[in-house]
Amino acid sequence: MAPWLCRFCWRWHGVLIFALLNPERSPINLPAHPHPEPARTVADDKDPKPRLIGRHGLQQLDLLMTTIEALDFRGSEAMVALLRQKNAARGAMDQVELWKWRTTNPLRRTMQRNRLNQAQVTTMVGLVCHMAAHLYPVLHQFISVREDQSLAEARWAGLTRRLQDLVRQRMNPRRAAMQKFADDEHALAMTQQMVRALAFSAGPGGEQRLLASLQDGMRR
Repeated sequence: MAPWLCRFCWRWHGVLIFALLNPERSPINLPAHPHPEPARTVADDKDPKPRLIGRHGLQQLDLLMTTIEALDFRGSEAMVALLRQKNAARGAMDQVELWKWRTTNPLRRTMQRNRLNQAQVTTMVGLVCHMAAHLYPVLHQFISVREDQSLAEARWAGLTRRLQDLVRQRMNPRRAAMQKFADDEHALAMTQQMVRALAFSAGPGGEQRLLASLQDGMRR
């Protein structure tokens, strides 16, 4: 190799070494290779926050609301009015909006596959607890051990029939859990469970207690 060519190669070899060690002072603009940002997934775009309750919790929450309607014929209207009051600053909230939230219950005849966000779940829990506090005198009559047995049985039977009627109208009859409601003994046990859950959710700290019970054994 010619001497001048050797000197040329060694000179550029030194420039490249200097550029690599001192990129900010180098006359050569080296291409930057920043670390790429991790790609966002579809789940990230839909809802970055984890769900508060699973499928079982949604079923229980909707059934508690249905029990409120069985206890109070104007229960649905009262929940809608309360929803409007709580969300007045965010615009009109109507019965259709509440219905959409409740039809995320997978046991419904008409089911919405939308996923409730944390604020919607918290609002529904708040509605149930507010109505439970409002209906507590009635709930207390049901769970009181001082009631005359025949009177208590008649009261439970009437409430169970109303809850069965509402379940029959709204829930998918092909679901095994809903088919059991046709059995009076099972329906009575479920009605008693819902009434006790409502009484448990009334008063200070009710929302935290109810949410914890809905999250207990949380399933997808």
